[in-house]
Amino acid sequence: MSVARPAHSLLGRCIASTRARAATSSAAAAVAIPCQQFHSSAPRPKRRSRFRNVTAQEMGLLDPSVLSKYRQEKFPDYSKEELELLRRKYTPEQLEALQAGEEAINPDDLAIQGRLRDDPYRPNYVEDYTVLDPRYDVKPKLEVAPREPEWPNHNDWVDKYGSTMSLLTDKKTSDQLTRAMIRALRRVRESNGAEFIDLTEDELKDIENDPELLKKYLVEDGGPDLDENASGPGVLTRAQVMKLDEAVDAEWKKELDKLSSMTDESEVAPSNLELLADGPAGVSRAYSAEAVELGKVPGVEGLYKSAADPEDEGQDDGGHYQEIKRLTGMTLKDIQSIYRKVLVTRWVSNQTRLGKVRSTSVVAIAGNGNGRLGLGIAKSTEAGLAAETAQLLAIRNMKPIRRYENRTIYGNSKAKVSGTVVELFARPPGFGLRCPHRIFEMCRASGIHDIHARMPRSKNPMNSVKAAYEALTSQIDPEEIAIGRGKKMVDVRKVYYGGAVY
Repeated sequence: MSVARPAHSLLGRCIASTRARAATSSAAAAVAIPCQQFHSSAPRPKRRSRFRNVTAQEMGLLDPSVLSKYRQEKFPDYSKEELELLRRKYTPEQLEALQAGEEAINPDDLAIQGRLRDDPYRPNYVEDYTVLDPRYDVKPKLEVAPREPEWPNHNDWVDKYGSTMSLLTDKKTSDQLTRAMIRALRRVRESNGAEFIDLTEDELKDIENDPELLKKYLVEDGGPDLDENASGPGVLTRAQVMKLDEAVDAEWKKELDKLSSMTDESEVAPSNLELLADGPAGVSRAYSAEAVELGKVPGVEGLYKSAADPEDEGQDDGGHYQEIKRLTGMTLKDIQSIYRKVLVTRWVSNQTRLGKVRSTSVVAIAGNGNGRLGLGIAKSTEAGLAAETAQLLAIRNMKPIRRYENRTIYGNSKAKVSGTVVELFARPPGFGLRCPHRIFEMCRASGIHDIHARMPRSKNPMNSVKAAYEALTSQIDPEEIAIGRGKKMVDVRKVYYGGAVY
């Protein structure tokens, strides 16, 4: 029960009904104690709208004079001049349809129920629906036939690409000669007068900008022959023709001399856009939003090292393997074929006045699986950078590992780093790698298949990897022992394994 309301408010309805039966008049029965809710929440006032209600009378919509004035300002009738313009633009049937549409719309409905927009995004037309606005109108769908993809081989593609580039070069050369001829004709027209050349200045400019327009002014083969005896204001005499030819030849030779002395081949060679359109990527690259290459920056060219190597075939554009290639002399394919693995990762923190600076220490191995193994240790504040550096150091530090029959070690080997001791034992064929997982990865990277390992003392991860690497690289060489003792090396496989090696 709520204690926020007095008791008489909870029993008000019962008391009111009792008093109503005891009263003798209906007026007394109407007096009752107001009944309140059975909870402690405060009563909520009547919700009001955030917007002020404006009646049609306040807006002036009920006044005929205001409506007529608004109708004349916003929706006036067509004047005689406007009707005449509509008759010139539309056919009689279209004009009749427009008038029928105007009569079907009541301007009073537009004034009372509609609203003319005055915001910045309002459309700039009312009845001209021939213009598409991308903000409101939907672009019509075009019926396009899908193009079948072509997958030519390398030789066919090279032949097609070469023919396309030769056609582009020929077209650009022809356009360049056409522009030179137009410039020569313009100078002849300026020097000898416009009566010899009937092309206007605007037509010459258009032809110079677009040499394809010259085809309109050329006479095709097989056309009507000109009459040699014709005369008139628009026909040149023989002397005038000779004079015009000499002037055009002189100006044409000047233009040819200028073209031969030009060193810029950009007007003749295909542009980058045309090379992309006809290249391996096709038109999708030519009309995409991908930015074009900026090329060499003036003033900075030659001051930075280029990481691109043609031998890498674009697989090392970032230049991550250039230094390791220089140190080891290996190719990128050889480096990528090396087995690499991170064996130990630990995190350390350096307490400074600015707080704890956390860094990552990584131990990685690298091996070619055929008797070479490397160990790399790196530290960095970024784990990815430390792992990549440790792997590259492991590739650089690879050393040969002695293997008996290319599968196990020579005898037993032992190494100790700090409190960690690693003991390696040679085993017969088919024994496998029975050792801890880190030593297992090292044996697999170096090409050892039969071995047994034991760590009787501390099993610290980093020390165990270092001790195993030292044990593998510091094996006893039987040839050195035989040379030191003055003995000869013999094949002992038949003695111990009965000739069954594999």
